[in-house]
Amino acid sequence: MKAPAIAPCLGVKDTGASVGFYEKLGFTAQPAGDDPNDDIRLLLFGGEFALMVYRDAHLRDWLPVLKDSAPGAFGMFYLAVDDFDAYVAKIRPLVNAVKESDHDGRRLFYFTDPDGYIIGVVQKQEW
Repeated sequence: MKAPAIAPCLGVKDTGASVGFYEKLGFTAQPAGDDPNDDIRLLLFGGEFALMVYRDAHLRDWLPVLKDSAPGAFGMFYLAVDDFDAYVAKIRPLVNAVKESDHDGRRLFYFTDPDGYIIGVVQKQEW
């Protein structure tokens, strides 16, 4: 698997709960390293790297500059899917939808994860 140019690593309250949430949405999880005491997980979507999740306490220990940061983010992440309609229909009952929109001819579906991160679903496209 090729690593992306930028790899998001989200601080989460409970790594197991976050992994469980994302697995319900079609992601797969795997350990990010060999240390059994480290709970960082890689999340794949469609077999490709999507993001990492890491317990907030461990992330604060790793980067003390984050010690006062709350989980969640000001901003959003986008998830590009092969079939927008089918994927949104599948996850709609599993998520807290916060907005649906059409913008520049593209349909968008936004939801929050258990830690307040906003994910926007979009149809996969070439740039």
